[in-house]
Amino acid sequence: MRLGLGLALLAAFTAGSGELMRIVREPTAGVVAPRTYYVFMSTFPHDGLRFALTAGLVSDLMVGVGYGGWDVTGTDDAEWFDHAFFKARFRFLDESLNFPALALGYDAEEEQYRAGGIYDRHQRGFYMVGSKNFRTTVGDLAFHAGASLSPEHPDHAGCWVGADASLPAGFGLAVDYDAATSESRRVRFDKSGGFLQAEVFWESYGQVRISIQFLDLLESGGSTYRSLSVDFLGVF
Repeated sequence: MRLGLGLALLAAFTAGSGELMRIVREPTAGVVAPRTYYVFMSTFPHDGLRFALTAGLVSDLMVGVGYGGWDVTGTDDAEWFDHAFFKARFRFLDESLNFPALALGYDAEEEQYRAGGIYDRHQRGFYMVGSKNFRTTVGDLAFHAGASLSPEHPDHAGCWVGADASLPAGFGLAVDYDAATSESRRVRFDKSGGFLQAEVFWESYGQVRISIQFLDLLESGGSTYRSLSVDFLGVF
């Protein structure tokens, strides 16, 4: 039994290695294997914590929920979000030598109010995203692009692009950009520049990823802020 569990863990971590579930805040075409769960946690001002738990149900399909609250750390009483947020992703085309991986997904989580913020981003809603990886002399380099349509704001589609690069010793860099075409005109790329995020992370064999994020670098929705994030991959 121990041997079987060890082999399952090795298979899950090997499958997850190099297959990121997110760029910085935007989704990739990555999915977790069946009987594998993925946990994501990140902070936001002040003393806020948001987290999500998704699990692989069948091959190329993962489903989960997101939740969180304000003043989760510190001395004040915690104030939790009024509801959880449904998330799902299905990869219908695996990556090949000439074509990117393609996935369809849904994410009902909008950006919650943050201290110093003047604008809360809408939920992503339905989306399609493509991811393509390349091997370099120092590590992996991946590019991502996606488009989305929110049921709550169906007038305009959203779009984003991003890239991540792995470096020696498990370190890496990631950046993503949302043109905010599905958001209010005040934060669109032609007004405030859209939303630009960057991240420095350290990853251990695809199982744990610890990162510092630099969010809203163009200050479209308020002051730029830093976030501590943790990703974890496990087997159930």
